[in-house]
Formats: sequence, C-alpha cells, structure tokens
Amino acid sequence: MWNTIVVLGAWSVRASGWWFRGIARSVTDFFAFVDDRQALAVADQAAGAVDGKADVDAWLKARAERHREVKDRRRVVRSRTILPLAALVGLVGLLLWLGRGDLIASNAGRAAVTAWMGLGCWLVWYGRARTAPFFPQFREPSPYPPVTNDTVTGALLATGITQFRDVVKAGHSPVDVIFRDDSAGGKVAETHPIPGVTTQMVMAKSIVIAGALKRPPAMVHLSQAPTGVPGHVEILVLDIDPGQTKPKRFAYLGKPVNVGAPCTIGHDPRNRPVRWPLPGANGITTGTPGSGKTAYLIGLACLAAADVDGAQLAVFDFKGMGDYAELEPVCYAYGADADPTETARMLVDFLTLTTREVIRRRRVLTDLKKVGSDLLDNNAAALTDRLARSKKHTMPWILIIIDEIHEGLADPVYGKEIAALLTNLMKIGRACGIHVEIASQRTDTDSIPTSISSLPIVRVAFHQNGQPGNDMILGTGAYKRGVDATAFRRGAAGTAADDRGSCWYIGSEGGEPVRVRTTFVLPDVKRIVASALAGRTKAGTLTGAAAGIVEQVETAPAHHALDDVRAVFIGDEIALHGDVIFARVDTRHPGRWKSQAALMAALKAEAPGWKTPTVDVGQIRPADAPVDAGLEKTRKGIRLNHLEAAITERDNKRGD
Repeated sequence: MWNTIVVLGAWSVRASGWWFRGIARSVTDFFAFVDDRQALAVADQAAGAVDGKADVDAWLKARAERHREVKDRRRVVRSRTILPLAALVGLVGLLLWLGRGDLIASNAGRAAVTAWMGLGCWLVWYGRARTAPFFPQFREPSPYPPVTNDTVTGALLATGITQFRDVVKAGHSPVDVIFRDDSAGGKVAETHPIPGVTTQMVMAKSIVIAGALKRPPAMVHLSQAPTGVPGHVEILVLDIDPGQTKPKRFAYLGKPVNVGAPCTIGHDPRNRPVRWPLPGANGITTGTPGSGKTAYLIGLACLAAADVDGAQLAVFDFKGMGDYAELEPVCYAYGADADPTETARMLVDFLTLTTREVIRRRRVLTDLKKVGSDLLDNNAAALTDRLARSKKHTMPWILIIIDEIHEGLADPVYGKEIAALLTNLMKIGRACGIHVEIASQRTDTDSIPTSISSLPIVRVAFHQNGQPGNDMILGTGAYKRGVDATAFRRGAAGTAADDRGSCWYIGSEGGEPVRVRTTFVLPDVKRIVASALAGRTKAGTLTGAAAGIVEQVETAPAHHALDDVRAVFIGDEIALHGDVIFARVDTRHPGRWKSQAALMAALKAEAPGWKTPTVDVGQIRPADAPVDAGLEKTRKGIRLNHLEAAITERDNKRGD
C-alpha cells in the first residue's frame, strides 16, 4: 500500500515537470516548424558550415527553396488558425442573434475548464520522457541488492576468471551496459567481449555469479548476446523469484490449436514464448517424481486433442495410476493398465499397426511427390499441414505419448519387441507426421538404450538427481557449461520457492538449451477435453478407441507354454536345459515365442505357484542341444516332475 502511494506521488511530481516541459517543447517545435529550421541547417551545410567547402550556388538554391517552404507553412498555419476562430465567432454570433445568450453563459465555464484540462493533459503527454513508460510502474521493493556496475563486476570477479581480474586491475570494467527489460521484469547486464573469455566459460559459473549477486540461481540467467561474439554475455537479473510466482495457464484456452505449426508450451526467463514442434521431430522428457514431467506431457496431449481437424492422440502410461484418464475420451489409442505387462502388450499391438500406417503413408507421399502435388512443400515427401487436414488422404498428425517407457522396455515378455518397434518407428515415422514422445524418471542406458534415447530431437529435462542424468538428456558437458537441471528447487519445507514445472528445453536439432517455465494445464484439462470431444464429434474425427473401435493386430489362437514345454520331453528324459527346451519348441512352432525369456515368463504366468521353473539339472546334454547355450550359461533347466506338477495344478484349477 505504502509502495503504491510513493509510486503515485513520485509520478505526479514527474507529470508536473512534464507539463512545463510540454509548454517549452510545444513552443520550440511550433516555431521550428514555421521557420523550417531543418531546411536552414541544410542550407548552412551547403554553404560549407560543416565541411568548410563553400558552394554559393547550392546555398542560394537551398535558401530559395526554404523561403518558399516557409511561406507555404505560414499560410497553412494562418488558415488552420483563422478558420476555427472564425467558425467559433460565427457560432457565438448566431446564438446571440437567436436570443440564446443564456446557453453561452451557462456552458462557457464548463467549456473553458474542459479545454484547460484537455490542454494540460496534452502538454503533459507532449512533454513526457519519450524513452520511458508514461504510466507508473508498480513494483514491490526488492529485498535483494541493487544491480549496478560494481555489483556485477564483483560477481564476475568471483568467478575466478583471470581475464576479468586483469581488466579491473587496468582500471576498466568488464561490464559494458546495464539496462532494464520490463517484459522480463529485471535488469540485463552485458559484458565486454574480452580476449580469452568464452561464453561457455562465463555460463559455467552461473551458480557462482548468482551467489555473488546474493540471489537464488532461478533469478540469474546467462545467455549468449545476440551479436554471437564469444564472451559477449547477457546476464539477466530478475526482480522477483519465479519460484514464488504462479505459472501461466495453458496458452490456448478458448483458442484454436494447430499442431502443424510450433505451439507455445512455456516461457523463457525473458518472458518470451517457447514453442514445441510436432512435425519432423520426436521427443524425450525426463524428471524426478513430482518435478512437473507428467503435467508437461498432459499439456502436449491437450494440444493434440484440441486440434480437432488435424491431429490424433495416443497415450500409453506404464504407471497405470490414472494420470491420463481424463484424456481417454479423445485418444484413438489408450493403454494404462495396472499390470505393466498388459500395457506392454497393448503397446506392441499399437506400434505394429502404426508401423503399417507409416508404410501406407510413405506410399501416399511418394505418389504425391511423383505427380508434383501442391499439398507438399518444395515437392518433398514429408507430411505438411495442408495434407494432414485433407479428408481425402486421412493422414492427420499423430502424437504418441509413452510415459515411464523404461517399464515397457524392461518387460520380460514384450520388452525386446517394444524396443525394436519403437526404434524403427522413431526413425521412419517423423516425415510421415508421427511424433513419439517418450518419458521416464530414469535416464541410464540400462533403462533406456542409447539406440532409443539418442533419436529424439526435442529434449526436456525437469529436475534431475545428478550430473549423469542431466548430461544424458541435455548433452555431454551440459552440467559443466551451467545447464544444470539438478539446481531446480522442489518446494522444500520452510521455503516458499518451488521450481516444479521449470525445465531445460532443447527444441531443435543442434539447438541451445533454454530454461523454460512451462504452462500449467491441470486445472483446465476437463474443460479442454470436453471442448475437444464436442469438436471432434461435430467434425467426425473421433476414431479408434475414442469412437469405441479397437483395432488389433491379427493374432494366432491362444497357446499354452506348459503344454508346449511338456511336448518336447522325449522318451525317458527327466530334465532338460532351458536352451534345449526353447530350441525344440521353436523348431516345432517357429515364431510362437519370441525368445527363451518370453517362454519362461509365460510358464510363470500360467503356473503362479511354480516360483522357480528353472533349477540346476546337471550337465547332461542331448544330441540336439544347441552349440551355444545362449542365456542358459549356468546350465539351468526344467525337471519333468516339476513341470507335470504345474500342469496338474493348472488343470485342477480349470476343472479339467
């Protein structure tokens, strides 16, 4: 309250000064216009007042032209002054002639006051400081030290960079200029490019600089200046800790969405929108639990759902806790079973169908390229937004979100198949308008193979637990360059600061990481989905699971692993090694079981009471045993009596 009073008082004093300056400026500008002083300066320059070389003819010509211009301007001023005054005198005379002098007397005072106030406001506006905002800026007093040349210089010296110390010893400042950025809500300090100092060297010391400025890291942001000169760094120092402010809402509430063009998903430290591309890209998102990863993915899903004419959405969540349940009515494919293996099975079916769809799309794109269709850009065989919205070809943009992908890749039955299908789809699907967004809490190579994690172009890192996870997503050496996702605060007890929803974002191939505060969509998901469902119903773009149609790949009749394994015991064999069993089963039924691990997992699923199907069975090897024992390096296998006991138990439960 007191801050507001002080700001208004200071602005009133400034406005009074503007009023007097407005009088002086208006009189000066008026006579400068009437006398055409600009032309007089040109004439003097022609006479040699500037370069000392007199040209009398040019001077005489310029003076003659100025004389004619002055006469014309004075004629205009007289006409524009006399005519309104004559009209006013005529109006007054007419009212007096009509006997309405009382009307003049009753309104003269109010008219004079109105004219005086209008003239005063115009003079204040005309005399304002033209390089500063006209209206007062209401800012709360900052509890942090002011950003001055001395404080920024001290922060740069704290980095320990020798070149900065040498510049200061020579009596110079490494700071070039400090200016205010009202759109960001802070001040920007630019450094001088100094030989031997690179942008990466300074950015790597961002935490040190923030500490020297006595601010949390979230309030200090370093970036390359627009000049691109190495060492020319912009240091943005915010007035308010963003961790203590609410994030912005979903950017497209009540607005149309077109995912064929980059869509806003958040804002950078200077409050500029950051956009996410669906066409021609895949994405990977990581973050610790509660860091904002799932909310970000739901925001992406809402973008695809809201584009009712040109996009379709598929969601698979291996967590199976209902995080995406509100989106299910608009998903043409959805899988979030409490059993990760069931979700993995649905994902395998979906990826198989999507691979077939990619093949179809590639054929269509090739045919359109051959005929030089105007639906393509530069006749390139890649999906365009015009083609995605064409009803004839039915090739909308597709966003596939797979959350906790490491669970699917680790599945003993379908993991290897998911990895193969996913790798292939991420390689061939981009040009066909298919964007795969994978997400995980874990980033190590054991959880997500490099063959998959290296493919996405769009890379998003919310809070990370350590440097390895940070560099896995943002690139080798990112942590040392100051791109540090481990510094995001998680709303610890005793502090109001919370950086959840903030991330480091790479939005293009070879792009620089940008710190982003993502928009917050969770309060509006129901509203967005309801609007998207109504729009899709009206447009006729509900399909797949959203329309009650579940397309599945063709599957063979159900088979029982117990029976398949029992059938390969021959004669008086009482035990077989695991690799022998799988080799015989695969010989009898090629391709029925994807791997030895899948067969063993199926045995456990059919006989829950059989905890350890494989046991030590000695070193007896039949004549048809594989030369390479494969997974069974330890020579473990299945005993016939254990197998028959499991089959009997199963039959008893079924009532056979």
